[in-house]
Amino acid sequence: MEVYPDQAEQLTWSEAGELIERVSSGYKKTSYQQACQFGLEDRGGGRFRIQSYLYTFNDNMLEKYMQFWIETYYAPNPYVNSDDEPMLIFCEIAKEILDSPDLKIDYNEFFNRRIGGKSEDILLNALKAYAVPLKYQKKDGIQFLYVEEQNVNYLRERISFIEKEFSIPQQNSREEFFERHTYSQFCKFHGIVNKTLDELNKDENNVNEKRLTGAENVLLYGVPGVGKSYKIANDYCADPRRIERVVFHQDYTYSDFVGQILPRVVDDKLRYVFTPGPFTKMLKKSWNDPGHHYYLIIEEINRGNAPAIFGEIFQLLDRKDSESYPQDVVGESAYGISNYDVANEVYGNSEHEVKIPSNMSILATMNTADQNVFTLDTAFQRRWKMEHIPNKFVFEEGAHALDTIQGSTVNWGTFATVVNDVIIDINQDTSSSEDKRLGAYFVKANELSQKVFAEKVLKYLWDDVFKMDKEAVFDSKFKSLESVIETYEATEEDCLAAVLRYDLYAKMIKNMNEQSVNKNTDIE
Repeated sequence: MEVYPDQAEQLTWSEAGELIERVSSGYKKTSYQQACQFGLEDRGGGRFRIQSYLYTFNDNMLEKYMQFWIETYYAPNPYVNSDDEPMLIFCEIAKEILDSPDLKIDYNEFFNRRIGGKSEDILLNALKAYAVPLKYQKKDGIQFLYVEEQNVNYLRERISFIEKEFSIPQQNSREEFFERHTYSQFCKFHGIVNKTLDELNKDENNVNEKRLTGAENVLLYGVPGVGKSYKIANDYCADPRRIERVVFHQDYTYSDFVGQILPRVVDDKLRYVFTPGPFTKMLKKSWNDPGHHYYLIIEEINRGNAPAIFGEIFQLLDRKDSESYPQDVVGESAYGISNYDVANEVYGNSEHEVKIPSNMSILATMNTADQNVFTLDTAFQRRWKMEHIPNKFVFEEGAHALDTIQGSTVNWGTFATVVNDVIIDINQDTSSSEDKRLGAYFVKANELSQKVFAEKVLKYLWDDVFKMDKEAVFDSKFKSLESVIETYEATEEDCLAAVLRYDLYAKMIKNMNEQSVNKNTDIE
């Protein structure tokens, strides 16, 4: 919108095009086509028209326009040369999702079968960012679009509404395509009645607007390096605009998390104002944008005193579910609290009851092997959906487990699984034995070099895992970690053979040989 000249609508297409070309080279060849596809402009009959109401929109309202656009977009349209029957893409995707047994579809397969062309990635990015309530997941190289069970009815309602109110016009002209994206159509899509543009921007949290539901508190736990953070990004949300991430630690406090009164210079005067923490920031974002899910991510939750950090916010973790609250909003806090500063920051009203909305989830991670950490009491844990992340090593072509440790013939997966077996065997009477295991992603591929591997993995095994029985893994000749690392880095032969117990290393080689035999058998 910034490239359009002042008083653009008083110009002919030719005049406007020349002015825009000066500030945006290439506009007349390609960019104008994208603008037309977004419903931003029309040059029919020599006139030049733009959706000028968008100039008054802030970022949140522009995102609402993008949702309006992608969910009502159809193709082929007047700007696409094709004899194919046009379709409402969002509705067709949604229908196939609802018809699938697991409520998800392979996006690339759908695109190639129903659409085709070169806009596959562009369309996917728009759907991922703005199509509500569709969600995205990439698994085993396949890109899926899906909907959560609690949003199925909402999606059915959206399909019915869009097909009725935004059906594909019979004439399918460029002028009609532009009129499809006017302010009145935008208001109809979002259910906004008798609102001026100023009122609309001030009333972003319209109470009549549909808020997504199903938010929850999820605590993912497992051994270090098992892939907890990866699972959050892959299964929940990877969009940085809808994520607030925080790491708990021993000195982290309620004030850091929720907010605090801090001095600030305002109009050359020192004033004390409330500065929101990550919890309050995410509360405000999710409240003001009911059409998207938001995620507050807490890394290492047990490395801080979580109950003390949450304070009275602890009560908000009780969420409404469909069983206990069948007629209510699933995912919203069951009880509210009074907090003057938070309420004023989030709602603009200090008397407003504070609740976590149904579109704001809290995701936390916890390493079960961490030392010197705080214990999460039963009352705190029962307010979370506990999800254990299993420690799986995948021995398939291209997998990290098959990456070879530098200076050795042994791959990472074989080394880790053999060591993990020892950890469990020698600590069967210790309740925390499994906690010390090496996670599948404890080290990355670029950390398998001799120096880094020695400093990170061997040090961890020496100082932490086997500190009471070092000979369970290391050769008995070593009396210090320094000698282990020096030998490991200096040897010209297999570095693991130089520092590990012979029988342990021999087992690794045996397992490697078995992998090779199995691989050859598969090839045959």
